[in-house]
Formats: sequence, C-alpha cells, structure tokens
Amino acid sequence: MKNFTFLSLLIFSLTTMFAQNFQGKAFYKSKTKMDPNFGKNIPPERKQRIIERMKSNMEKNYELDFSSTASLFYEEERLDISGGNGRFNFMSFMNPFQGILYKEFSTKTFINRVELFGKIFLIKDSLPEVKWMLSGESKQIGNYTVYKATMSREVPQQIFQFGRQSDQESKPKMKTVNITAWFTPQIPVSTGPAKHGGLPGLILEVNTDNTSMLCTKVVMNPKEKMKIKISNKGTVVNAKEYNRIRTNKIKEMREIYRRNRGQGGGRFRSQ
Repeated sequence: MKNFTFLSLLIFSLTTMFAQNFQGKAFYKSKTKMDPNFGKNIPPERKQRIIERMKSNMEKNYELDFSSTASLFYEEERLDISGGNGRFNFMSFMNPFQGILYKEFSTKTFINRVELFGKIFLIKDSLPEVKWMLSGESKQIGNYTVYKATMSREVPQQIFQFGRQSDQESKPKMKTVNITAWFTPQIPVSTGPAKHGGLPGLILEVNTDNTSMLCTKVVMNPKEKMKIKISNKGTVVNAKEYNRIRTNKIKEMREIYRRNRGQGGGRFRSQ
C-alpha cells in the first residue's frame, strides 16, 4: 500500500507536468568492472595484453537527448556510426551499450542503430516490460532528489573468447542480474540510459551486473532546439533476428581466427 501511494503521487506529478513541451540533455559516465571469470582459458601474458586494450572500454561517456515524447541515447564521441572498416572489433562486444538508441514513449518502442562487421542494422522492437519495486528511499544527485527502484532480470551470459570452445553454444547459459535505478520526478520523462526506463522520472543513476552509469550533468531546455530522431538507413530487423545474425557472425569470425592460427598467420586483429 505504501509503494502504491508513493507511485500514485509520482505518476500524478508526471502526468500533470507531461503537458509541458520541454527538452533536455543528460550526460552519463559509465564504468564497467572486469568479470573475474574472464579469460580462464587464455595464457596469462595474452590475457594481460587484452586487459590493457580493454581499459578504454571500461569507462565511457554518453549523452541522452530527451523530450516529453522521445529520447536518443548515444556514445559522446561517436554520434554517427555510418561507415566502418569491417574488421572484427573484439573490444566492442565488451561495451555495455552499442550504437544509437531511439525510444518513443507513446508506442513503447525503440530503434537501435548498430554496426556489425561494417554493416548497419536498425533493430526495431518493443521496449522490455519492467516491474520496478519502489522503496521510497531517496538521496541527492546534483540538484535533484532521486528515488530508488530495483528489479531482477534473467539475461544470457555472454562470454567472448577465442580458441577452444565447447560445441554446446546454441543455447547460452542464463544468469540473474539485479538492477538498481535512481530516478527523479523533477524531470518528468520515463527514460534513462540505454534501454532503462519505465519509471515516473528520468533515471540519473543505474547499476546493473558489473556496470554503473551515473549522470554528471543535466541541461534543461537548451538554447538550440534538438532534433530527436534517428537515421532510417540500414537493414531493419527485430531484436531476435539481430541476435541470431550476431551469434552466427561471431562463430564465423571465430572459425576464421582458428584457421589463421592453424596456418600460422596470427594476424587476426581485434582493433
């Protein structure tokens, strides 16, 4: 009952403010901790070289452009992903988020524009249903009062490594991930970094698995009006189709890597 009353008050605040025509920009810093199980089958020297190259992927800066109807989330230094040299980028798979993500609130849909081995895909699908638990716990992030929300979700356990692999790869192992979000009703928009959302206010901090995203700055109603839209150039697929294509392509590149090693090539670049 306490949660219901708390949520009702927040929804009321959100709906009364949603009539306003506003825009904003939020800046996030992402940090990812190394999975302790990473590289069990990799020789120590090679593992250390991989870790060194992964350091730049452990911390990322993102921007979130939003209005009362939609949002656009992207990595700061890479707004446009058109083009690409087609080489296999092993490190890109360690990122907590890829591409550019457009979310439309009224239809609860998203478009994720990503590059996979030099080809552009537009992943169009529905936003995942989420059941947040609200505790009423609050704290300050900058000038905003934020409230705590938690949930759990089962996700595929992704392990990217080359060399000897088990043949039982068709069905990935699942793991339970606990997610904690901190949102503010002071910014009445139901979105946040990556695909996080579904709360009566902007998510300013989210912690999930080994990754945390923290908002470092918010600019409301910037002087220059933003165009919150995404390019429609690319092969349109849904999330399930894209995951199948991605899995098959990774297996294909893994086989090429194995053949190169067998022939003594060893020139399969990851960057």
